[in-house]
Parts: sequence; C-alpha cells; structure tokens
Amino acid sequence: MESAADTPHDSQPLPRMVVNQARQIGRNVCFALGAFVLIGVVDGSWALGLLLASVLVLLMFFERWALLSEVSVTFHAACTSAQTEGQRDAIAQVMSLELAYERSRSVLEALGEGVMVVDEGGEIVLANPMARAALTTAAVEPTGRVLWEVLAPQLAVRAREAFEAVRQQAGHDQELPVIRYSGIPCFDRVFDLTAVQATSRRTGQDFGTVLLLVDSTRTHELQRIKDQFLSNVSHELRTPLTNICAYSEILTQMIPGESVEWPEFVRVINEEGVKLSELVDAMFDFLQLESGEATFNNESLDGIEVVREVVATRQTEASKRDITIDVDTDEQAPSLFADRMRLMQIVRNLLDNAIKFTPDAGRVSVIVCQREDGWELRIEDTGPGVPEHDRDAVFEKFHQLPDQLTDKPQGTGIGLATSRAIVARFGGLIWCEGSKMGGASFVVLLPSEGQPQLASFGAGTGAGGGF
Repeated sequence: MESAADTPHDSQPLPRMVVNQARQIGRNVCFALGAFVLIGVVDGSWALGLLLASVLVLLMFFERWALLSEVSVTFHAACTSAQTEGQRDAIAQVMSLELAYERSRSVLEALGEGVMVVDEGGEIVLANPMARAALTTAAVEPTGRVLWEVLAPQLAVRAREAFEAVRQQAGHDQELPVIRYSGIPCFDRVFDLTAVQATSRRTGQDFGTVLLLVDSTRTHELQRIKDQFLSNVSHELRTPLTNICAYSEILTQMIPGESVEWPEFVRVINEEGVKLSELVDAMFDFLQLESGEATFNNESLDGIEVVREVVATRQTEASKRDITIDVDTDEQAPSLFADRMRLMQIVRNLLDNAIKFTPDAGRVSVIVCQREDGWELRIEDTGPGVPEHDRDAVFEKFHQLPDQLTDKPQGTGIGLATSRAIVARFGGLIWCEGSKMGGASFVVLLPSEGQPQLASFGAGTGAGGGF
C-alpha cells in the first residue's frame, strides 16, 4: 500500500496529482473488495471477511482523508502564491505608470513653450504653466474649460481654426495632421501656434489635439529691428550717393576752370564719398567684430593722449551747434595695453553719440580717471538721457532709442554695439547710467597694463561688456 509520503505530488502539477490520488483510491477500494471475497471463499466466514474489509476500508478512508487535506492545503498555497505574484505585477505596473506620468509632467512644466491638450469637444485636458500666459486670466484653472473661451481674443480665433482644421483632417490617410500659424499677437507678446492630432499609432486611440504655443516675441522684435536697420542703412547710403550723383552730373555740364562753383562741387563730392566709405567700413568692421575675425594690435599706450586726440577732431563739429566739450583728466591714470585705433574708435563712437543727442548750446563732459580696478573713461551730456529700462538694450546691435527723444538723425544703430564688442575684447566693462548733468553717462572701465582682465571675451551683456 502506498503511503502519502510515497506519492510524488510535490513534483507534479496540481491537477495531475489530484487525478492520481483518485485513481489510487479506486485501486484500494478494489483491493479491499477482492480481499473480502477471498476471505469469504477461503474460510467460509462471511462475518470475519466483512470485518476485515471494514477495517481495511476505514484505514484507507483515513489515509485518503489525510492525503486530500494535504492536496487542499497545497492547492490553496498555490492559489495564494499566484494571487500574490499577480498583485506584485499589478503594483509594479502602476508604479511604472505613475513614474512615467510624473516624468512627463515634469518635462511639460519645465518647457519654455506652452503646451495644451484638448479633447474632441474642445475642452482643455492639460495645460502647462507657460500656456497659461496666453489665457485671458492666468489665475483661472483652464482644465475642463473650452479652449477658445479662455484664450486671448486674437489667439482664440486662430486656436479654434487650427483645432477644427485638425479634426477635419483626422479621418484622412495623413498620419499626423499639422496646422501652423505664426505671428499671432497676444497682449504684449507674439506667439506661433502649432496644432497636431494625438493618435496612438499602436492602437489607433484618439487622445485629442495638442496645441503648442511658442513665444516668438523676441524673434519678431529682432526682425523689426533688422528691418529698421536696413532702412536706416539705406537712408545713410542714399544721402551721400544722391549728392555724389547730383554734383557729378552737374560737373559734366561744366568746363573745368570756367566756373567758380567747380571747386565747391568737387569738395562736396569728396566729402560725401568719404562719408560713404566710412559708413561701409563701419558696417564691415562691425561684422568682423561680431564674428570674432577682427585683429587687434595691442601695445602699451597713454589712454589720456588718445582721448585728447579724438576730442580735438570733434571740436569743430561741436562748435557748429555751440556745444561745449569739457575734458577732465587725471594724470595719475595708469597706462593701457590695448589697440590704439580700437581705443580711438570707442572714444569716437561715445563722443559722437553724446554730441548727436545733446541739444544746441549744450555741454558734453569727458572724464578720464584712475580706479582701483583699472582705467575709467566717462562721457556725459546734457541731452534727454536714456530711460533706465533701455540702458542695457542700447548696446544691442541695431537697437536705437525712440524717435521722440531727439530729432537728430538716428544713424545705423551699430556704434554702441561696436564699442561694446571692442571693450569686451580688451577685457573691460561698459555700461550706461544717469548723469548729474541731466543726460546720459557712458562709462568704460578697462584693466590697466599688466592687470588681469575684468571680464572674459564674450561674457555677459550690458554692463557686463560682452558681445
């Protein structure tokens, strides 16, 4: 008779083990009946055979009961183990989904572009912080509200058009319908809008429409500034070219030496040609400085001498408008290790700027002094000054002050940007501040000869002197 310990249920799958135990019970019952018949035949005692068979059946019953109890416990343990394993897998999947969601949410919140997701009815499902800058009221929670009801008016019109266009194209063969609009004004900003259908490529499920808002205010402002720059350059080029063409045409109709106007016309042509050449040279020089290709021939020099030389060349122009140029120098100012022509270019640009913005009979002050950390040049004027919010921007390329500040010609708008680039190459600083004289004060701070640079080339903007 097999015992429970002999039954190989540990190594068999549970269903097969139960079937084997049922078969074993059947065999034991048959054996008991056979024994009962055999005893009855041999001894002729049916009572004894019946007793022996009953004892045998009872023993088999207890054995099978214990075996079935063990099978039940094993089956329950297997079910519990499978359930626990399934719970662990489910928990792991949930944690994985939560981690993926948090990662996606963190990325969306950190984006510099506005992202909004709307469902098929146009209601906002998700909006990151940057997208809320385009809402009529940034403090209002947009989730659950209709897209074009919470956006600023002009942007709302385009957003609805883009949403409807994307939804109409969603059923076509096109994989990813995309609609784009650019240059949409919104309050004091300009946005570019892109709308795209979000559909799962694996299951085909429609997740709604994603709208991307890119703040292109700076790009449009730069484009406006460049357009203004080209307009100014065209004007600056047109004036001398017109004079040259006009006077040269007149000269073709005159006989040399027979007209008293001949020398005057020749002088005008020469002066206009020089202006035109200086303008073109200034533009190419600026481009070289911007690209880092400009060469510098640094040497030991006296900065005060350079300043006085430049001021002397501008006295005639200033006197035409009765502008006084005062020069105050500190003879203890240290020497510089710099390019002489580039230093003259800085002084000339700042001085010309001061004279241009100073009204007639005004005053310009040029001060050179020693500072603990280097050599300082300060040029002040009695003009209208520079608003505080524009004092960094005036050093940007193509930037010009508003027309209402002065009725003087605006020029090309690269003089201060050029000066900043040169100062940066010298390792110095340049900035603008208010003047005690009532106008603007432009300050240049350069390291004295043998001293380390105050700022690395290309680092910073505005007062940082970078480019």
